[in-house]
Amino acid sequence: MKFTIEYTKRSIRDLKSLSTDVKKKIIQETIELEDAPFPYKKKVKKIQGIKFPCYRLRIDYGSESFRVFFGIDKNIIFILGVVSKKNAEKILKNLKNIEFPPEIIN
Repeated sequence: MKFTIEYTKRSIRDLKSLSTDVKKKIIQETIELEDAPFPYKKKVKKIQGIKFPCYRLRIDYGSESFRVFFGIDKNIIFILGVVSKKNAEKILKNLKNIEFPPEIIN
């Protein structure tokens, strides 16, 4: 089954704050989720304690490491946020309180 990727307002804002090279790498890896949302067990982890199916994709770029948080509803993958590894705890706290499926950018 092919999935569709939808970006939330938060994830768009997160991506805009990154350098062009990092942004390209992250977008490339999120697009790959369309065919297989769970490509590698080491790169994708299910997040516990969230009311909806929520996952974290690890993306390494040079010496930096980023986390892409996403939820799945039917055949839609919602990109909920993109942060550096050191800021991942902040978004995890926010995920516990969001409505799902979230508002998206068309």
